[in-house]
Amino acid sequence: MSDVKTFIDAVGKDVTSVAAPRIDELAKGINDKVLTVYGPRVSAFANALVQEIIKEQSVNVRDFVTSLIQEVCQRYRPEILGEVHARIAQGGVDLTGHGVKLDLKHQDTGAVVASLDIPISIRINVSDLAVTLKDTTIKLDVVR
Repeated sequence: MSDVKTFIDAVGKDVTSVAAPRIDELAKGINDKVLTVYGPRVSAFANALVQEIIKEQSVNVRDFVTSLIQEVCQRYRPEILGEVHARIAQGGVDLTGHGVKLDLKHQDTGAVVASLDIPISIRINVSDLAVTLKDTTIKLDVVR
């Protein structure tokens, strides 16, 4: 039996030495062809397919987003609450908010969905303003 094993080992080594380089050469040739010929074609096909999908579906996406925005705008009602006080100061006007918040309410029920506190502390510089007042009250009415 050892002669048969030796025979098979010898044939196997010879076949491997002849076949393995040819298999490697075939694999390298296929790999090179895929990279140089098929790869760019697949890439071009994929790019064209993506462009076609975007072109065909952009109308659906646009219509969906438009209707969603319209629904959201009709669903909610913003409401601003609080007070803003103006104080005439040397060189400008100071605006200060007290309890200012934005409530987002359901249009149909009036229930508050979310509320956001808005801190307000602004100075509006007016370079030509110089004020000196003592024990004075000024009332400004908004005329519409």
